[in-house]
Amino acid sequence: MTRSAKTSALRDHVDHLIDGWAQERPDLNVAPLAVIQRVLRLAAYLATELEPVFAQYGLTGSDFAVLANLRRSGAPYQLTQRDLMDSLRQTSGTVSLRINHLSERGLVRREPDPGDGRSVLVTLTDAGRELFDVAAPAHLANEDQLLAALAPDERNELARLLRILLTEFDQPVESRPDDDLGFKAAPAHLGQRRRAAVGLPPAPGILVESVQPHSWASTSGLTPGDLITKAGNVQLRSLTCLAQALAASPGGVTLTIQRGDRSIPLETPPPPSPLRRRRDK
Repeated sequence: MTRSAKTSALRDHVDHLIDGWAQERPDLNVAPLAVIQRVLRLAAYLATELEPVFAQYGLTGSDFAVLANLRRSGAPYQLTQRDLMDSLRQTSGTVSLRINHLSERGLVRREPDPGDGRSVLVTLTDAGRELFDVAAPAHLANEDQLLAALAPDERNELARLLRILLTEFDQPVESRPDDDLGFKAAPAHLGQRRRAAVGLPPAPGILVESVQPHSWASTSGLTPGDLITKAGNVQLRSLTCLAQALAASPGGVTLTIQRGDRSIPLETPPPPSPLRRRRDK
């Protein structure tokens, strides 16, 4: 048996789900299950495997996340509670309870922000930093073991694909390509929903939500509702696709804009350009 035959014979629970629906409801498009259900099932398995290592140090995954954010911020290892909420994507009440628990153990310290009476500063104590520095290597070794089924190049490829998807939900850390050109793009999934809401069929592309005045986008005539379908000959599906196309064409690239039944070409400026959006100082 060849390697490809062996691989194709290894089927998981999600394959079983897809086969079942193909027989019971062949009219349903169940292709998304192949990704979404595997991500959800893996998340549950991974969470279960991570917690025992944290427990060895008297921590939970949520505790460790707070300590990690503070430690990563650098000396004096201090963040506002709002910063922690945004980073952890948790509510104020949830973060507050977590900070109370860590504070009682002497791992963090909470105090009013002298520069903003409405804000609270959370600081990692020496004890908290020492505990994190001991627990972190064990946690990372555990994560490495959990990925043992993947070769290094497979890990990199999986990380690349997950990054593309996550940046459509998360705010990218680096400069967004739509910001650089002076417009705001709708996340890919929301773009599809908004097209459906007005009776338009699904179509790959980047939906323009708004346009920044005095930017390349506004001076070029880009308008909200436009769908940017291509950059040169590259089909656009995400902000990542647009960022890659712009990086590959430093002299500028032709964007194809779908507006109703019209197809409009727009040439982006080469960086740096006076037409690029000026960021607020």
